[in-house]
Amino acid sequence: MARLDRPVPRSAAAVSPLAVTADVLQETLHFRQPPDTLLARTLRGPQRFGPRLREAIGDALFAALRDLPRWHWLAAQRLGQTLTGEPDIARCRADRAWCEAVVRLAWPAAALPVLAERDPAAAEAVAVWQAQAATVDLSCAPLTVQWGGPSWLIDRWRAAVGDEVAELAAALRRPAPLDLRVNALRAKRDAVLAELQGAGLPAVPTAHAPWGIRLPQRTPLQGLEAFRRGAIEVQDEGSQLIAALVGARRGETIVDFCAGAGGKTLALGADMRDSGRLYAFDTAARRLETLPERARRAGLTQVQPMVLVGEDDPRLARLAGKIDRVLVDAPCSGLGTLRRHPELMWRHTPATVADMAVLQQRILRAAARLVRPGGRLVYATCSLLAEENEAVASAFDVAMGDLFEPLDAAVLLADARVRDPETLVERGYLRLWPHRHGTDGFFAAAWRRR
Repeated sequence: MARLDRPVPRSAAAVSPLAVTADVLQETLHFRQPPDTLLARTLRGPQRFGPRLREAIGDALFAALRDLPRWHWLAAQRLGQTLTGEPDIARCRADRAWCEAVVRLAWPAAALPVLAERDPAAAEAVAVWQAQAATVDLSCAPLTVQWGGPSWLIDRWRAAVGDEVAELAAALRRPAPLDLRVNALRAKRDAVLAELQGAGLPAVPTAHAPWGIRLPQRTPLQGLEAFRRGAIEVQDEGSQLIAALVGARRGETIVDFCAGAGGKTLALGADMRDSGRLYAFDTAARRLETLPERARRAGLTQVQPMVLVGEDDPRLARLAGKIDRVLVDAPCSGLGTLRRHPELMWRHTPATVADMAVLQQRILRAAARLVRPGGRLVYATCSLLAEENEAVASAFDVAMGDLFEPLDAAVLLADARVRDPETLVERGYLRLWPHRHGTDGFFAAAWRRR
């Protein structure tokens, strides 16, 4: 029987999938780059892993990150270490053997055969360790272990959803489906659905977004004709609903104030039927660099990317009071996207969230200056936390209530042909929860300039 507490020798790290996964996990917990970026860079190395093994390594890495408290707890039990409810991130960064222990526990059982083909000893160790871990009763473990999050975050989840907290935690630990948005300039949803289903894909309409299609799992799109001709874009249904809340129309002038890679920009451009003027602002040129090509593929000619030096960029003055609709998809903790980015759970603290809320209020007020009288302002985040959502909207109401009137998101979504909009709205705000709506966690508030 292989010893469970002995790491794979470093001489084998270049060829052992287990060791490679542990290396990427350890590097991820330094929070310098996202795990998918690190994974792609690592798998371009000399290991020559086949596609099945590459997929298994990715699945193991994200399984480790999604349930880190449970693996940490079980590893501590097996190694005779002090049991703590929350992972010791500093230790994981410093101790590669600890990361390897976590990976052994997290390695998907379905991927054991492919691991055994490359590294039989590692596969044996994984099987034995996981068999022993399966006998451990976690019902008495701390809630951080059972629900998979730091205590400060669990407290906020409980305050927000009460008895649904276990459902929310479970939903955030599940991999997200693949949502697509049909580009209204190129195709109709029913036609694309039929095309995808004809290609053998289990595509279904999204529950609420009128242009959305859902696939149950990650699917390569580059080979699909619908993707090549610009008929579909990858976009979570929740993100599509935020774009719908803006209510973009033909001929308008619209600003996506924090455009990022431009997913919502493209949705707005399609709603505008490639008319009017659409500005895509961001402070990072690298985030905008792929937008021109994506816009070209989508058939959009009116998109104007612009890199800002900050929310007070002097070039914004010429747009003040002239814009029909402004979307502020603000920088945020991203804690509503844990299905896709589980590492964010360990990157943030109450202090970083508080700092983020200060920045969000500053950006929202700066963007509000662009809205013309009668125009619409939308503030959105992909966070579940009230500090970044309702609190920011309420602070804006206090500071700018003489100029901006709150709008009911349910009414706006109904106007955009969203199905069952009342089920998506709390206190007039768009509020999306993974366990209720099957989307990432999103928030949005809307106002009309008086």
